[in-house]
Amino acid sequence: MNRNSSLLILLILLLVNPLSSCKKKEPEQRIGLVSGFGSLHDGGFNEMALNGLIAADEKLAIIWEVKECNSIAEMDSNVWFHARDKDIIIAMGYDATLPMVAAAKAYPLKKFILLDNAVPDPPENLTCTVYQVDEASFPCGYLAAWWSNQKDSVNPAVGYVAGPKIPGIDQFTQSFAKGIEYYNSRYHKSVTLYGVNASSFTDTLQGAHLADSLIQKGADLIFACGGHMGNGALYKSKELGISAIGVDTDQYFTIPAVASSLLTSCMKKLDVSVTMELTSIFNGQFHGGQTQYYDLENNGVDLAPYHDYESQISNTIKQEIQAIKSGIKNGTISTGWK
Repeated sequence: MNRNSSLLILLILLLVNPLSSCKKKEPEQRIGLVSGFGSLHDGGFNEMALNGLIAADEKLAIIWEVKECNSIAEMDSNVWFHARDKDIIIAMGYDATLPMVAAAKAYPLKKFILLDNAVPDPPENLTCTVYQVDEASFPCGYLAAWWSNQKDSVNPAVGYVAGPKIPGIDQFTQSFAKGIEYYNSRYHKSVTLYGVNASSFTDTLQGAHLADSLIQKGADLIFACGGHMGNGALYKSKELGISAIGVDTDQYFTIPAVASSLLTSCMKKLDVSVTMELTSIFNGQFHGGQTQYYDLENNGVDLAPYHDYESQISNTIKQEIQAIKSGIKNGTISTGWK
């Protein structure tokens, strides 16, 4: 056989069995993702979870299917749909908790991943993920205090419009307040904090009204943490020419109408946790029966980019924010959250 023939055969073998694939050569796991309410391409939690699944697909031997939800009834039926014929079932949030726990008990050989909520003593085949949002909210408070002092050095003030007073909301607001205190202590300033808790997560008009009341008191920035109610606060801030900070996702993309008023957002990075939990399963380290915590150290929470404010935030403050994040990671800075 001559040299040219040998090269031709080698080329054919490479085309038939390419070596460039980085997926593991092992039996594929069937993944079922149940969305939160709304579109998969919402720029928020649904899209983040989907992106985490897509990232896992690039390196793991999986095939997957997604079911969208627009009601609690749909979420329940979609969890059970996946539980019947998938190996790993992923769903997110409080509304998915009951069907996920029930399905996990009914299908003990399947693996279940519940995002952004936890239950006491989860079944051995269910892992829960929660997000240490205080680690991102604290530097958001520091940034907010600096911004307020730039806007009004005589009577600087920041306001938060928060959902009903529950631990998950307190984790945002208490650490945000500590971030402001940290700024005041460092620079010997007296940025005032006004805060109010709404009675609902869904009342957008209430959020707008509460934001307006804090702005009338003199708040130079609004931190909105409370679902659709909080979104109402963001809309009112934009309307009145006041800057704001969002939560959960990068709200620059989820609410484009208020994008130009957002300094940043305090994010829970569901995409990171989806990829990490699936990778752990393939590495033989499924966290069933446990709650996994996502924080700054494992990139599970963070501040969103500054977007339109990138050039308005000084390099000094940007560097201080990075130093604060490092301090939180190594334990030298406390967020004030238990």
